Amino acid sequence: MDRTITPPSSSIRLGQSSDSIYSASEYAPSEFDPQDESWEDWENEDMESQCLFCPSTFPLPEEAFAHCKTIHGFDFLQIKKSLNLDFYKCIRMINHIRRQVQQQPELAETKEYTLTGQEDFWNDDTLLQSVLEEDALLHAFEELDLLDEDECDDHDRPTATTSKMAQLDLTKLKPNTDLENQLLQILQETLDRNKNLEGQFEEYKSMVKTTFFDNLVDVNSEPKTEQNKGLNDEGNYYFNGYAHNDIHEQMLKDKARTEAYRDFVYENKDIFKNKVVLDVGCGTGILSMFAAKAGAKQVISVDNSAIIEKAKLNVKENELDHIITLVRGKVEEIEIPVKQVDIIISEWMGYFLLFEAMLDSVLVARDRWLAPGGIMAPSHTRILMAALDDEDLKDDRVNFWNDVYGFKMSAMKEPVINEAVVDFIKPNTVMSNVVTLKDLYLQTITTQKLDFITKFELEIKRDGTVYAFGGWFDTWFTRDGHPIPLEQAEQRVGGETFLTTGPFGEDTHWKQTSFILETPLHVKRNDKIIGTFICHKGLENPRELECEIEYAIDGGDTQVQHYMVRC
Repeated sequence: MDRTITPPSSSIRLGQSSDSIYSASEYAPSEFDPQDESWEDWENEDMESQCLFCPSTFPLPEEAFAHCKTIHGFDFLQIKKSLNLDFYKCIRMINHIRRQVQQQPELAETKEYTLTGQEDFWNDDTLLQSVLEEDALLHAFEELDLLDEDECDDHDRPTATTSKMAQLDLTKLKPNTDLENQLLQILQETLDRNKNLEGQFEEYKSMVKTTFFDNLVDVNSEPKTEQNKGLNDEGNYYFNGYAHNDIHEQMLKDKARTEAYRDFVYENKDIFKNKVVLDVGCGTGILSMFAAKAGAKQVISVDNSAIIEKAKLNVKENELDHIITLVRGKVEEIEIPVKQVDIIISEWMGYFLLFEAMLDSVLVARDRWLAPGGIMAPSHTRILMAALDDEDLKDDRVNFWNDVYGFKMSAMKEPVINEAVVDFIKPNTVMSNVVTLKDLYLQTITTQKLDFITKFELEIKRDGTVYAFGGWFDTWFTRDGHPIPLEQAEQRVGGETFLTTGPFGEDTHWKQTSFILETPLHVKRNDKIIGTFICHKGLENPRELECEIEYAIDGGDTQVQHYMVRC
């Protein structure tokens, strides 16, 4: 959506001007579809088989395995037999080699590769998920074993290892001679063994799909109990969402966001020098590497997503692995190699600030490990709201259903009107003062106070129609971790790093959040909209937000609307 005002950066110093004027609150104080059915279409008969080590591909899996043996000195069948590997360990071994090759491309030139059976990866269940998309070797290695047995036991025995032969109905064949009958029995035995293998592989596919796609189980987590429900029920989906590159690329390309963190760290190196830093939800490791470059003595980087494996490579590639220690797991469950940390840095903010509920985990980390006098970065965040005169928003999201190619679809309006819209707000649609809904002081706030009820009063600046309320958040990084005094926050004075996600600043990936009114309000300049904003975690999915807005014009009839903030 076009923006009419785009200052050069939202990572600005306090003291720069802003078009928004705060009114204080009346009350003080983060690439795959889980429904993906691609497994169902995975058949190996039309797929080429790629060597385990190099890019070479072959029409048949047995040719790929033979290439591994003769060129790279890796005899799959011999290893399987000598180490007495079961079906799942073979799967892990194939994926382990592929992962190693991704991390160490020089293995493509290897002439000898051996395994002892003592390696750490044999029980790593993450290796049950295919590393290479549509890896034909995962489907074929047991059939390769059958081929080998056939060659040893009976060179004249015909083999039947393709999916098409496995689908033959031999009951329709009528042998006319003893020889035909013997051949038919041999073929039936081979097909029976193939059906067993096919069933075993189907069991594997079902297990992996259930583990990694349907339930998104964290292999390191405890079994679900009544005590660890709540956030953990939706947590596996949440963490898996951060396992892929796209979301991290989007966040890193958000210059306002990333440069605010960078500026705070690099412009306050004296604070970071020789300190122990904890990065909660480290993602690709960018904040950890900022801290290490700024002189931190030790950085502990924690993430429960698989992205941490790439973060380890990023840290090593930048030669910072002697400073940065990466730990996979939830801060509620893990232990870290120090008793206390001096600074906790984290990019935990979600849509409308609190969507995703990651702040809960950051506060757990604070309570477990932050030393007395330690610093939270960021140190202070604020949720803000204003009235919007944006008829286009209402037309695009709600009134669209009045005429859909000549048909009325009013039933489609209900979920739309009750869901907050995450998109850019046009600055010229803001038609009131900007009020504070909630201040969060990260040094002291508790998880219980993340749910809030706030009274508000919006003063209308011009005649028009209020079609929605718009919300966003501002963030401060302070040298001592203490909150910005209200008067300084409003006047933008001081020397602290500031980040806004509002419509008057540079675009961020958070955008803004709009709450469309079912019945627009016709207002005049100096009218006051008085109301109450209620916000709490979703009852069904605690990473979502449920909001209720009660509002009225100058003491008129009160209206109430409910909204969900979700992806």
